[in-house]
Amino acid sequence: MRFAPVSHTDDLIRIDCEGEVTQHEFTPGRDPIAELLGPVIFRRRALLDLNRATYIDSSGISYLLKAHRQFQKDGGRLVLHSAPPPVMQVFKLLKMPQVLHIAADEAEAQRVASEAPV
Repeated sequence: MRFAPVSHTDDLIRIDCEGEVTQHEFTPGRDPIAELLGPVIFRRRALLDLNRATYIDSSGISYLLKAHRQFQKDGGRLVLHSAPPPVMQVFKLLKMPQVLHIAADEAEAQRVASEAPV
């Protein structure tokens, strides 16, 4: 899984995710989003575009849950969007839409991100 910032304003950052959503390539205890954008990111609204994600496993779900909790703890909001059908199927199977903020597309993700004050 590779993250890349796409754009950001004072109140919203867009992040692209490409490849397999898994932690197999991570060093334990390190957070790739925080390393890329700094720990202040968790106080912001962030849209994570999963359109180019090819696969997700339980370790990837675990990472997204951890990131979601960190955003909540620090006062930000993480919204996932544009998940391809195989990834969305895993989310639905594990009932992740009840836990994570998941939107069908970027426009909906922007609406969901704006629902909570930051």
